[in-house]
Order: sequence, then structure tokens, then C-alpha cells
Amino acid sequence: MRLMRLFSVLSLACMLSIASQSAFAQQPPPAPQQADTTAVADTSQAVAVPAPEQEPAQEPSQEPSQEPSQEPAQEPSSSQFLLPPSDDLDTKHGYNLKVTVRMAPVYDDSTLISNISDYLPRGSVVGVLTVMDNWYRIEYGDDRTKGWLISYGVERTHEMEHIVTSRDDQNRWEGIQVVIVAGETPVRSFPSSAGEVLVKAYRNEIFNVAGASEDYYMVSLSNAVNGWIWRGDVDIYEEPKYTREQIQQMYGTAREHRQRIDNLLALIYDLEQRSTEAGRNVELLTVLDERMKEEQARLAGQGERKPFFQFDSLKHRISLQAGILRQGFAADLGLAATMLTGFGLRYRPSDKLMFEFGRFGGDPALLVQDEESGTLPTGLSGLDSLIVSAKFWNFGARWVIGGLRGVPLLGGMDNYLYGGLGFLTLTPRTAGFVGSQNLWGPVLGWGFTKGLFGSLSIDMGLRVFLSQTEVTDVRFSGQQLLQTRSVFLSNIGLNVGASWRF
Repeated sequence: MRLMRLFSVLSLACMLSIASQSAFAQQPPPAPQQADTTAVADTSQAVAVPAPEQEPAQEPSQEPSQEPSQEPAQEPSSSQFLLPPSDDLDTKHGYNLKVTVRMAPVYDDSTLISNISDYLPRGSVVGVLTVMDNWYRIEYGDDRTKGWLISYGVERTHEMEHIVTSRDDQNRWEGIQVVIVAGETPVRSFPSSAGEVLVKAYRNEIFNVAGASEDYYMVSLSNAVNGWIWRGDVDIYEEPKYTREQIQQMYGTAREHRQRIDNLLALIYDLEQRSTEAGRNVELLTVLDERMKEEQARLAGQGERKPFFQFDSLKHRISLQAGILRQGFAADLGLAATMLTGFGLRYRPSDKLMFEFGRFGGDPALLVQDEESGTLPTGLSGLDSLIVSAKFWNFGARWVIGGLRGVPLLGGMDNYLYGGLGFLTLTPRTAGFVGSQNLWGPVLGWGFTKGLFGSLSIDMGLRVFLSQTEVTDVRFSGQQLLQTRSVFLSNIGLNVGASWRF
């Protein structure tokens, strides 16, 4: 499309030139005085009226019989011959020119065969010095560069002068290079596929960028000539950080490091295997060491026995206890389970054996008499508005058996067996009467203890108080005599407490 437009412009310029020469050939030579006047008049018209609106080449061809002497000042075709040289034109106009095509060439003179000195990108605005036919004399840039623009691809505007980009803008493109990525690409004289091919560039060739358009990069050639390369055939070139020799050296170093890493991995694997074998040996040695210690302890015990009871010092052997005892009673006693509170004292003569003494007290309640339960201890029967208080004394010994292997929770605690003697005193109170009933018997149990911190530890256990006493059946007291009989009782209790060793 651009090529067709360029050919159209060239054809129009040729037609204008041929028409002007034919019109001038048909005119008679004017007098010298009239020639000077006509030249001045034509100059003023050529300056005041832009070329695209005059169409001077068509008027002579439409009216060939017109006399040149009648209207000498209306022949615009003669202006290109009567205007002074282009360097002498300095007329200022009230408008500027704006480039509407992608790139507009700036010529050194007002002919298409003259040298192209620069390119103005789309959107650039330049000042107008003068107008001649289809050409504009312009100036632009900080150094006020002068040149000629053809009327095709520009329009009048009142915008201020500015250049979108310039081929001489070294600050923007300095140091930027492009590399050819296509197999072969042409370097053209104009940023278009219609531009003349200056040279051909090949893959991996590198060029310095001197400017750019929408689809092309302007590059500097080796002969100080600038050309245009299509953007699709190049990439921005980045200077490699390392040279080929440095890369080869680093590759060799990396291979050496890789070999060392492989050697280290093999050494680590060997060390891991040896560490596993050493761990198994340590476990075996640990078992053997424990057995040796046990054997030494056994032999030492045979040679020198320690006394079972050690009264040499009371330090760290006496503990003070405090806690609660939830004591249950057999059904024949007619008493409900009661929470007893109390304290005790414990002495530890050896690592396995401990003696303890405790005292607990509380107020058990009477069970409701029904068909299944209607017996009371003999000392409590026959009393109304009965209030009972209980005191439980126990003295016994503990035998420590240590942790229970394989049992959750109990495996890390000191378990013990308990055996001793218990004495329970029941004291009934009613209006004007206070009685007493005593029960005594063995106490058997099991429990465990766990140290918390320092000298403080907690105790928990289950105990059974066995006794025999006489009870009276009061369910038939209103119908017949009270029945008294001797019974064997098993009273189950649960104790929880804390001890402080001092």
C-alpha cells in the first residue's frame, strides 16, 4: 500500500512538471519590465497559497488557448521557475506541519531524487518556512535543522513543535544492541518493505541501535551508514557476563566439585553404615553393663549385707502425709460411704520397706431402711435422731515393687503392696445419749506413688478393711423382738493424698 502511494506521488510530480513545461512553452516571451513584475506577483502567490490547494499543473492543460498577456499573475506553474533559490526563503507561516504517516523522509532539496537526510516519526510537529508546489521547506530540532517535506503524509496543525523521536537521540539508544535471530534479513534504507536493501544480515550478527520506528530498528552499519531492520527478525542483545574461556573454566571446576560431592556422599553413606553398626554394638554393651552391675551388686551383697532397718539417720526417711479416704461400708452395717479426711506419718527404713501411721475422721450417714438393708451395729440400734461420727486408725507397712513393665501409666510409677491393722470407732449421738461401737481387723491394699518435684509426691491406692461384729436387724422392731447376729464385713476404701519428705 505504501509502495502504491509512493508511485502515485512520483506520477503526480512528473505530470505537474510536464504540464508546467508545456504551458510555459506556449507563452510568448514577455517584456523585461513585465517579466519582473510577473515574477514578483508569482512569488507572493507561491508563498501565500500552499501547493496542495493550487493545482497549478492542471490550469494550462484545461485552457491552452488562454493568453498569457491577459492574466500573467494567475499562472502558478511558472512559480517554480521564478521563485528565488530555496536557501533564500525564510517566510514564516501561521501553522506547523504534523506527520501522519509512520515515517516521513526529510529531503535535502525539493525533488524526490535528492538525498534523504532524516526521518520524522508519526506525531512529530515541525515548523514551516515556505511552500513550493507539493513541497514544504521546514526546520526542526534544537539545532534548527532545515529540509524539505513532500505534502503527502503531513497535515497543518497549530500544535507546538516537537519531535517524537530522532535518529540522533543517542541518550535513548546508546549501548543498546540487537542480534539477528532469523536466518537472513535485509537491512533497508527506509523503515518499510518497499525500502531499498542496503545489505543483508545473517543469524547471530550484532548491530548497534541508533533509533526505532513502530516496526523497525535503525542500526549502524560498519560503513557509518544507518539502515532499518524489521523487529521480528531481531532480539535485544545482552552482553554475556562471562567469556567462553571463563565458562569452560567454570564448567571444569563444576565437574571437579561434582566429583568431590560424589566422593563425600559415598563417605557419608559408609559412615552411616558404620554408625548403625556401632549403635547396635552400644546397645549390646549397655545390656552387658547392666548385667555386670547386677552381678556386682549381688556379689557385694553376699560379701557385705546392709542392715534391713537403717536407723543411722532420719534425714530423708520421714514423710508427712495428708489426704482423704473414701471409706465404704458393708450392707449389714447400714451406713453410707463416707469421705474421711486425715493425716499420717511415714518412715522409710530401706528402699523397699516403709511403715506408716494414719488417722481419718468423718460423719457417716445411715442408710434408708428397706427390704434389703435394715441392720445396724448393735451399739447404734434402737436410737432415734441418730447422728454418727467415725474415726479410723490404721497402722501398716508398704512393700515397694517398682514400676509395672508393659502397663500404661503404672510403668513409670512406684507401685506398692500394703498390709496393716485398722481400728474403726463409731460414736452415735442422740438426745441425752452417747454410745460407742468399735470394729477392728486387718487392712490389705495396693497403690502407687509418683514424685512431682523436690520432696513432694502423690499417693493413691485401694484398701479393704476386714472386720467382724454384731449387728441388729431393726426392720421388724415394731412386730417382734430385735434380731442380733454376728457378721463378717469387708469395707472397701479409696485413698488419695500427698506426702512431703523432710
